[in-house]
Amino acid sequence: MRKDVWTRGLLFAPGFLVYLIFMMIPIGMCVYYSLHDWDGLSPVYRLIGLDNFIAAFSDADFLRALRVTAVITIAGTLAINVLGLLFAVLLNKPGRMTNLYRSVFFFPLLLSAVVVGFLWKAILNYNGILNGVLEQLGLEKLEIFGIPSNAILTITILIVWQNLGGVIVLYLAGLQGIPNDLYEASKIDGAGRLQTFRSVTFPMLAPSMTMCMIFIFTTLAREYDRIAVLTNGGPGGATETAAFTIVKLGINTNRFSYAASLAVILMALVAFISIVMTLYLRKREERIL
Repeated sequence: MRKDVWTRGLLFAPGFLVYLIFMMIPIGMCVYYSLHDWDGLSPVYRLIGLDNFIAAFSDADFLRALRVTAVITIAGTLAINVLGLLFAVLLNKPGRMTNLYRSVFFFPLLLSAVVVGFLWKAILNYNGILNGVLEQLGLEKLEIFGIPSNAILTITILIVWQNLGGVIVLYLAGLQGIPNDLYEASKIDGAGRLQTFRSVTFPMLAPSMTMCMIFIFTTLAREYDRIAVLTNGGPGGATETAAFTIVKLGINTNRFSYAASLAVILMALVAFISIVMTLYLRKREERIL
């Protein structure tokens, strides 16, 4: 028994140490800095308590960044999961072209967010490839990143495009785990395709949906890379997300402790919403299954 305990401890230790060093300790340091007044460079720390948090909830720029983050996160999470489920169902059938279609959807996920940002910036910028083609055709140029609503919509579409492949793969794995007996029983009962999807496919995908919803939500709530490359928060800060605002304040203006307090607020909001979503979706699984 002792040897077994020591063996499990040795196997558990490396992962725990990595998690402790690169996750828990930085979070603790972030909370510590958020309670102080520090510019990130000075060796002097001044304890100010909750003053940074009080200032954050009256900061119009941060509240706007939270709204932008909410729009991108909610719209992106819903669109990615709806489209991912739809394409997974369409691709869940044998055929010579099926693997090619799966690869086409999965390929954008292999690119980093920075690469995707530079790629689409070269295409969609006002003096980019798309407007160059339109100009050659005698058509009016499109202002995509210069108008706030267009910029947010475009960023959300690009986020959906890049993350769709991973969700499709997860839903495909869930679809392939559904017993064929259920589909055969549905056919015997005379159910059509839509009814079979509603009564068999959709309920059996509940665990996959829970995983995909939580994973995409927590990923999009930290959106930074594409914003930094495509718009740099413009025009006029209209596309700044919470993560972008935190990095900008901490690095560009040396308001390190204030940026740390914003990070703590964002982390708390994401954790709270994720827990609520998980509890709700788990209860939904229990009701369905």
